Amino acid sequence: MDFSDKFYAKNAASARAWAETEDRKKPEHREARKPAEPKKGICEKCKKEALVRPHRSREADMKDGAASYGVVVHYYCEDCYPKSRRDTPTEPPLSSKQLKSLLRGAKKNLH
Repeated sequence: MDFSDKFYAKNAASARAWAETEDRKKPEHREARKPAEPKKGICEKCKKEALVRPHRSREADMKDGAASYGVVVHYYCEDCYPKSRRDTPTEPPLSSKQLKSLLRGAKKNLH
């Protein structure tokens, strides 16, 4: 058996393996993460006993010159729970007078 025979055998085995995996059904997509149900506990921010919900956040730590990143879970009551960025109100659009003033200032800086 020379090198080309080994190559053809390996190629055929790979093709058979791919053919077997194609027949399997793909797993269904998972549903979006739902907010956790509140439980009785102590809020980490205000230190009061109330219904708390877990809040996952990324945290960086430096030790001996090496940085490590990880997900940390904090438990907050409804009052202290961080607000979603989607829920925070955005700034109102600029009025026509403010927009003209802004463009005039930018035009002056260009010359």
